[in-house]
Amino acid sequence: MKKEQFSIVIPALNEEKYLPMLLDDLTKQTFKDFGVIVVDGKSEDATVKRAKKYSNKFTSFEVIISKKRNASYQRNLGAKNAKCIWVLFMDADDRLPACFLEGIKYRLSESNADCFTTYCKADTKKGSDTSLANFINLSMEVSKLLESPTALGALIGVSKKAFNKFGGFDEKVVFAEDIEYIRKLYKKGAEFLLFKDPRYIYSLRRYRKDGKLKYFTKTAKLHLKNFAGMEINQLKEYPMGGASLERKDLNGLTALFGGMKTALKRPKILKKIKEYLSSMEGNY
Repeated sequence: MKKEQFSIVIPALNEEKYLPMLLDDLTKQTFKDFGVIVVDGKSEDATVKRAKKYSNKFTSFEVIISKKRNASYQRNLGAKNAKCIWVLFMDADDRLPACFLEGIKYRLSESNADCFTTYCKADTKKGSDTSLANFINLSMEVSKLLESPTALGALIGVSKKAFNKFGGFDEKVVFAEDIEYIRKLYKKGAEFLLFKDPRYIYSLRRYRKDGKLKYFTKTAKLHLKNFAGMEINQLKEYPMGGASLERKDLNGLTALFGGMKTALKRPKILKKIKEYLSSMEGNY
């Protein structure tokens, strides 16, 4: 039996609104040699019902009902059932351009990757959203340079061969399991690559719900510029007056960026940070 090039594994729970949009995007892909596996955690809404409407729109399509509501467990369950060359783990609220899978196939044909992720794009064109997406991409670049790679669970690709050899996600890890997984693969000798394109569209709904998007994106950039020794325009970027109340946010992020401060002492990484910030200046 011929293996599919990709199996798209999507863990889901009460995603009746978002999952159909991702599935619609997948039906529009220019590259067609892939299947879809939705692993549902016993949703209480119409997620399963709506997912099943796509059963005849792909080379293969399956909805698996998981006995556990656990993203790592659901991803592993989907991957174990996948009959493919590459497993692509995606979140139910991702969005994809039509050429995404074709672009991934091309990138993989030119590499020896065992696992990978890609840059992301924000789900709106707002400057604050773009800033956060840029920061996420930059963070992944820095982590890779530090030989401690990271990836978002929203998009992780792993060859089925590597999945079988090195194992899946640690089901006991319930926070940052995506980072733990990539680093486990890397430490075991898997070749990890970070592709700058094609880019998937990353949902920022969790950040909006927490009400942290505005100050996080602003202070993230300021921290990076400060650590890189770049000039901060106080009038435009950090005005006096009411904005001074936000200084507690800058202090509060010290723990998050503290590790990066040491990393930026390395000339190679410092150069990378400055180049990235300069190229993104118009997008903040």
